[in-house]
Amino acid sequence: MRTEEGTPVIERLLLVESRADESALAAFGQGLPACSANEEALFLSYNYADVAVGRSFDCCFRRSDKSDVAWVTTTVVAVTQQFGVVWDVIPHGWKTLAVLRFEPEIPALIRDLPEAARWFDQRISVYVSDSDAWQARATIGQRNIS
Repeated sequence: MRTEEGTPVIERLLLVESRADESALAAFGQGLPACSANEEALFLSYNYADVAVGRSFDCCFRRSDKSDVAWVTTTVVAVTQQFGVVWDVIPHGWKTLAVLRFEPEIPALIRDLPEAARWFDQRISVYVSDSDAWQARATIGQRNIS
């Protein structure tokens, strides 16, 4: 078990691989709630710490371009894995299928992600984080350019 407090700020990111397609939801998403208009079922890569359902983040940004950031409240609504069991946390070190709520709406960064049937179909391309993790990542990028 790894806590958020025990994780360096720069590593506090949900790593988004892709949107889950209908076959993924049928195979792995048993027990997940149906997504509302501002929610999306997403394949997440290995998680940085135990992150509770209900946890909210400030922004989403592209892995390849930290300046392409959407300031949107993103809340973890539900989480499962391949066994169809719904959990109350995104466990540290696990790949999961999670329903995330975006307020006020799903940003283009997420809407434009490809759909996939399983983990590993797509590379990690979007991060979900708080502003302090985004700032730490953006600052490193600026130092590497200069």
